[in-house]
Amino acid sequence: MKKVTIALIIIILILLGSNAYFCYKYFPLKKQFDSLSTTKQINAKIVDFNKLFVDKVLIESGEVSYEDRLKLENAVVATQDEEITNEWHSFLNSKTEADAQAGTKKLLYLFANKIVY
Repeated sequence: MKKVTIALIIIILILLGSNAYFCYKYFPLKKQFDSLSTTKQINAKIVDFNKLFVDKVLIESGEVSYEDRLKLENAVVATQDEEITNEWHSFLNSKTEADAQAGTKKLLYLFANKIVY
């Protein structure tokens, strides 16, 4: 009877030790996974804005419609990136074609640099 009790205590201690070890390994990996998931969501929003910007501003000729401007504004806000938002508003406030071209280059540069792999 005493040997069985000692064996059960040893098994319980081994199981507790293994649980502690797996918890020690699990939580850093979960934190890393959550970080990657957040990065993926941010990347998706930046890519969405990038695609919309290219489609509606660069490819289409003529003036951008009100609905498209609203979509672009909502997409830039969805990125939750202050630098992209500021550059977008700077682009919107361009007075000359040269300013608009410079703003376009800056936006495209930001899109490329903000996407994290």
